[in-house]
Amino acid sequence: MVRPGHLAIATVTCVFLLAAAGPAFAGKPSAVQAWSNGFPSGPHFNLNIHGKNAGYACDPSGGGGSVFVPEYGSSQIQYLQNKKSSVTNLTVRDACGTFDGDAAQVQLPAGEYQVYARILAKPQKDGEAREVVFYPRLLETCNDSGTENFTNATSCEESFLLGTGVVTSGGVFDKDSESLVRTSGKSMAMDVTPLFQWSGYACPQAADTDGDGAMTPADVPADLDGDGDVDEADLALYLAANCTWFEHEWVFNIADLVVYGWDYENAGSKLLQVRFYPTSTTTFG
Repeated sequence: MVRPGHLAIATVTCVFLLAAAGPAFAGKPSAVQAWSNGFPSGPHFNLNIHGKNAGYACDPSGGGGSVFVPEYGSSQIQYLQNKKSSVTNLTVRDACGTFDGDAAQVQLPAGEYQVYARILAKPQKDGEAREVVFYPRLLETCNDSGTENFTNATSCEESFLLGTGVVTSGGVFDKDSESLVRTSGKSMAMDVTPLFQWSGYACPQAADTDGDGAMTPADVPADLDGDGDVDEADLALYLAANCTWFEHEWVFNIADLVVYGWDYENAGSKLLQVRFYPTSTTTFG
């Protein structure tokens, strides 16, 4: 499969997708250390990603815990969190990935999670693949602008949230792709949490002095290292002094509202199950 291109720079505007009522925790609200089929057993949110034939009549209406993507080919799934939202359940805001011309959208309640996934349904046979590859993308980030409407914000593109910061192009995820293959026998879940762990600088809008949405030497107001020119070395000093560095951070922690996504490449998977285990209520052993 050809890897989709990376988004070099993401505008730091507050985002958090996902709406409508969604499934509550599956399991007991206590810490559990047992394991089954590769999944921890304990309180979690479920998301089911269904692979459908081309031309599937997808209803984008929100609610529930399922999204629908092509069984073969590319689509996008977005996840968002708003730290100040009152959302308490995983909520699908747009159930259709690609079928309605845009990305599927899922909102997670605020907090950090450990994330696991596995392919269910028919295993691979007779040379017919059952594989999913997902590539992480940081799409939008922004902070509370002080408006009373912020708790309902689901996108940094909303007018009252514009211009709250930028994320440097050097930011990276702990894993830049993950591949799951369905083979014969028991389908085991894999820990895909590293896809959600990000390292990089997040800067206030004022640091982007030329207003081009990117942090470059052109934003540096002076020759900070005294070598006679303003270059990448000066930019490094400028970032360290004016921005916040995050390392191996749960990506939704870097701003009040974050929209993160997967470029989702499906090769025959009819069902991918994803579980989100809150780190605040689950002990993993």
